[in-house]
Amino acid sequence: MPISSKQFGLAYLDAGEIGAYLERNSGHVLSVIGFGREVTLPATACAPLWVDIPVLGDKQSSFEVWTSNDPVAACEHKGICGTVDGKVLFASLTLPQRAGETLESLASQAYMRIFEFIDHFDYCNLLRVWHYFPQINDDENGLERYRGFNIGRHAAFVANGRSIGEENVPAASALGSNSGSLTIYFMAGKHPGRAVENPRQVSAFYYPDQFGPKSPIFVRALSVTLGGQDCFFISGTASIVGYETLHLGDTEKQTAETLLNIRTLLQQLPHYDPAQGRMLLKVYVRHEHDLAMVQDKVNAEFGASCKAVYLHSNICRSDLLLEIEGAYFNDAR
Repeated sequence: MPISSKQFGLAYLDAGEIGAYLERNSGHVLSVIGFGREVTLPATACAPLWVDIPVLGDKQSSFEVWTSNDPVAACEHKGICGTVDGKVLFASLTLPQRAGETLESLASQAYMRIFEFIDHFDYCNLLRVWHYFPQINDDENGLERYRGFNIGRHAAFVANGRSIGEENVPAASALGSNSGSLTIYFMAGKHPGRAVENPRQVSAFYYPDQFGPKSPIFVRALSVTLGGQDCFFISGTASIVGYETLHLGDTEKQTAETLLNIRTLLQQLPHYDPAQGRMLLKVYVRHEHDLAMVQDKVNAEFGASCKAVYLHSNICRSDLLLEIEGAYFNDAR
């Protein structure tokens, strides 16, 4: 089902499609995120964000474009650029890591600025957050960088008086980029969404200490109504049951387990109907040689109507071989 400027939603586009799409949706574009090879794009309300993660398959670039059914206006506060449409706010920030600075400190700075930004514009409810940074599984001062990132994020939540539980936590993902800074883009709303957890998994914010001094902060999925549509944002999902990674070293079994976890989330959604809605996925694959197998399994699960983009990225746990995030929109109502 094609998206138009009168729908809130998401499109994944190739380099040959992006220019005409942005012109057709002029005044309704909330955010543009590019992956792979950077190309020049038409002007939008806020400059496109680029993430250094290669696109797998036969494409050099891929674009994630969020649009609104309402007119979009630019907003800016203390160096953060964003857009608003009266229902949601989109924005991003990129923080370089300077010599002697830890990712933990950088993550805390980033979230302190994010909370100030969304509170300033009165879009106080984080709905969805995406994080990218290089060397995600590397050691930094005796701790994996992703675990250090979680400490910094946790500190900012506490400093801003935000409780860490389903009512205040967004859907989220964190992936490794090839290079660059800590890059975060996010969606916030006037009203909170409804958290959806996976009964097969322990909530991420209850992970035991073996996964780091502070747990990750995200819900498995979040349901919210935007632009008259039921929207379902699926966090980065992998081959985890309880809190343990399953099928070590076996990408095929990890893919099947990941898809089962996504299926379990969707089954809790009263308005999920593959025939009525739009499903879009971002699939992060650690090893390029696994691409064809992963594509086959994703296609078998969701069919040709699902739009998926495949990216070559490291995952937040070194023993995870892929991760899938998604967004489902049902506008039948």
